[in-house]
Amino acid sequence: MILRRLYSFWAIFSMVFFFALLIIPLLMMVPFKSIHKTALKINCIWAWCFLKMAFIPVRKDWRFQFDKKQQYILCANHFSYLDIPILGLFPQSFKFVGKSSLARIPIFGYMYRALHITVNRSSYRSRARSLVKAREAIADGFNLGFFPEGGIRLQHYPNMVDFKDGAFKLAVENNLPIIPVTLPDNYRILPDDDLFNIRRKQCRIIYHEPIWPKGDSDLHVKQLREEVFRVIQTELIKYKNEA
Repeated sequence: MILRRLYSFWAIFSMVFFFALLIIPLLMMVPFKSIHKTALKINCIWAWCFLKMAFIPVRKDWRFQFDKKQQYILCANHFSYLDIPILGLFPQSFKFVGKSSLARIPIFGYMYRALHITVNRSSYRSRARSLVKAREAIADGFNLGFFPEGGIRLQHYPNMVDFKDGAFKLAVENNLPIIPVTLPDNYRILPDDDLFNIRRKQCRIIYHEPIWPKGDSDLHVKQLREEVFRVIQTELIKYKNEA
C-alpha cells in the first residue's frame, strides 16, 4: 500500500510537472486561432511526457489504415479521468467537446475553454452553442473528440450508459466517419472514485474501423449512435475479467 501511494504521488507529480512546463507557451498561443493546431499538438506532447515519466506503457491497437488527410470524429468510453490525456494521444489535432465545469479550474480552465468546446448539458442554450462551435471547428479542418456518455457515469463496469446524440448528428450533417475508441484499462489504472490511488498497468487504446453515416435523417443518427455503442461495448466486455 505504501509503495502504491508513493507511485501515485510520482504519477501526479509527473502530470503537474509537465503541465507547468508547457502552460506558458500554451497560454501564449490560445488567443490566436490560426495556431490552435500547434497548441493542440503541445497538449499531445504533455500527455506523452506525463505517461512516460509515470512509467505507464501505452499500446495502440489500430484496426484500420489511418488516413492523415481524412477528418474524423472520435467517440470513446469514459470511465476514468485518465481518458482525457489518453484520448489526446491521437496522431492528429482535435478539439474536445466536453463538460463546461472543467473551465472553472484556474489557469487550465482558461486554456481548455479557449482551445476546446465546452458544454453544459443541463442547458439547452449551452448545448446549442456547443453544436455551433463544433460545426465551426469542422469547417476549420479540426477533428473532434467526444465522450458520448456525457461524462463519467459508470454504474456497473464495464457497461456504458446510453450515448448522447451530439457527435452522431455532427457526423451525419457533415458526412464524417466516427472512430469508435475503446479504453479498457484506464478504469483499473485510475478509478474515478479513488483519484489518489493510481496503479501502474499497461494502457491500451483500440481504434476501431471508422463507421460512416449511411444517410442524413434522424433515423441514420440513431443507427450510427447504436452501431458505435455496440462496437465499443463489445470490446469492453472482452476485458471484463482481467485483473
